[in-house]
Amino acid sequence: MMKPALFDGIELVVDLPADNLKAGAKGAIIEDFGDDEYEVEFANSDGETSALCTLTSEQFIVIWIAETKAWTSVSEQVQTS
Repeated sequence: MMKPALFDGIELVVDLPADNLKAGAKGAIIEDFGDDEYEVEFANSDGETSALCTLTSEQFIVIWIAETKAWTSVSEQVQTS
């Protein structure tokens, strides 16, 4: 499984009712706190921050890899036995 990195684009896989966010919302990692905790910024269509959330990697998938400037597929993230 790939380790999320700063500025990667993510998509939620869970609802976050307290932040008014649903699974499928897209954001960007803006801080890596270590211990599998990441600060993620979500923005509205005007580019204004709508939510800042501390999430674990189990709550999202990476959809854009900042380092390579490339989209990624879910199948690339699934760990095989």
